Amino acid sequence: MKKIPVMRVILLIAGVVLIFILQACTFSDSGLKKSIGTVNELLIVTNDKLQWEGELGDSLRAVFAAEMPAMTQPEPIFDLVNVADENFSMLFQKYHNIFIVDIDPKYAAAKSETTMNQYAQPQRVIRVTAPDLPSFFSELNQKQESFLKLFIAIERERTLMINELSVNMGLSGEIENKFGFYLPISGGFYKAKEAPEFMWIRHKMTRARQDLEFSIMIYTMDYKDTIVFDPRHIIQWRNAMTMEHIPGPSPLSFMKVASEFKPPIFDTITDFPGGYAVETRGLWEVENDFMGGVFINYTFIDKAKNKVVTLDGYVYNPNDDKKNFVRQLEAIFFAIKFNPQQ
Repeated sequence: MKKIPVMRVILLIAGVVLIFILQACTFSDSGLKKSIGTVNELLIVTNDKLQWEGELGDSLRAVFAAEMPAMTQPEPIFDLVNVADENFSMLFQKYHNIFIVDIDPKYAAAKSETTMNQYAQPQRVIRVTAPDLPSFFSELNQKQESFLKLFIAIERERTLMINELSVNMGLSGEIENKFGFYLPISGGFYKAKEAPEFMWIRHKMTRARQDLEFSIMIYTMDYKDTIVFDPRHIIQWRNAMTMEHIPGPSPLSFMKVASEFKPPIFDTITDFPGGYAVETRGLWEVENDFMGGVFINYTFIDKAKNKVVTLDGYVYNPNDDKKNFVRQLEAIFFAIKFNPQQ
């Protein structure tokens, strides 16, 4: 019997292993292919390119590429990619967020349909059919907020899936032991400071042109009154925490909310994992220095412990986009899980 060279056997085994690895990376647990596309990217499918370049495309850009609120410089909510229906191939069908427009007189009225994981996972597909442009515009105007929330939810889910591949279990465990809830803190974060009812977790990246930081603060207090949800209280509380715990680079400098430049934006969140929460988006600056950036936080009640909790994330990335880091912070906060044993 002819012997097979050892090296050939090794290469054969390595090839088989590589195939299995590639398959594992390509397919999700459900058997669907994993979705593709960059962070905050939305695929728009139109009947043809003329639609995208005309009034219909303008209406979609006004909704999905509108400026993200409370940023230091204009950044669109989504980066849009357009493809005509005839080119909507299997490759494009794997995008994680897809919005399909079909204008045809055969439809009696405008209608919206949404599906999860139709071609890949995680994925959100929204399809709007209409007999003409006026009826499409009416449907888009009525449901644009719902469409945005559905697509943003997929961004969070997809970001969280990536984060969970490198969770810092030690740091997540420290948070759970101190506060009684779990947050999937990804690799790269480290504990910068801890005090009673406070923790500062930093993620710093050194770059040749300019350092980058996106970090988290967690702070709590006993719940006594609903005034904790008042916007003025939320800002005052944050400023008190940062003045005490977040020093700036120069003497007598500290972080504070930059309300004078652009007032913070407040929103009520009813689908936060902890229940009712107030979302605050705004800008921060450093007193007696020239640093600044964006922040987002969620204030809610931990009913089991009767505590007011604020999860606060901020980004320092001067002259560059910040929305992807904000989305990553959102994903971490929306993945909170409470420990019923504490």
